Amino acid sequence: MELFLIRHSTPEVPKGTCYGRTDLPLITDFKIEFEKISAKLNSTLDRIYSSPSRRCKELAEFLSKNSKGTVEYSELLMELDFGSWEGKLWSEIPHAESEYWMKDFVNQKTPNGESYLDLSQRISFFMEEILRTYSTNSKVGIVTHAGPIRAFLCSLASIPLASGFQFDLEYGSVSKVIVDKNETEFFSKVIYWNR
Repeated sequence: MELFLIRHSTPEVPKGTCYGRTDLPLITDFKIEFEKISAKLNSTLDRIYSSPSRRCKELAEFLSKNSKGTVEYSELLMELDFGSWEGKLWSEIPHAESEYWMKDFVNQKTPNGESYLDLSQRISFFMEEILRTYSTNSKVGIVTHAGPIRAFLCSLASIPLASGFQFDLEYGSVSKVIVDKNETEFFSKVIYWNR
């Protein structure tokens, strides 16, 4: 199976804003980015899944024009819920709160939000469904956010979640993963990221 992990294009948001679940519009020339992302795929997808966030949904619908099926939306693909920090500038968040969270962002929840481990568990559940559903020669696109893509890549590459920031995921990046199955288990190979 070929999995294409696709990060949404550039959102219209002030620099330094903490956003995860905040539903943001895209920049005005988003269609130029959409065309570039489509060219990176260079493949007809059997299925596309997407976060329901506007910044993912619009890209997924654009990409579906060159795929074999419609888009299926899943809340499991949403970005990290930053809770009380959503929509605030990082400079407005009390330093003691953000520092405490950053020291162990994998396990610590943001105020009224979730931890990266919570996000990773959502992604693992989604991934198990994909692996059970599709054959080894399927091509599946997943349009989502940087946090979920890093969780996918950490899981598939068998590295700790805290190491996920080694994957530099620009807006519109496409990460391709080959997943195969022998008689008892799945194994994967990350082909590229940030293409």
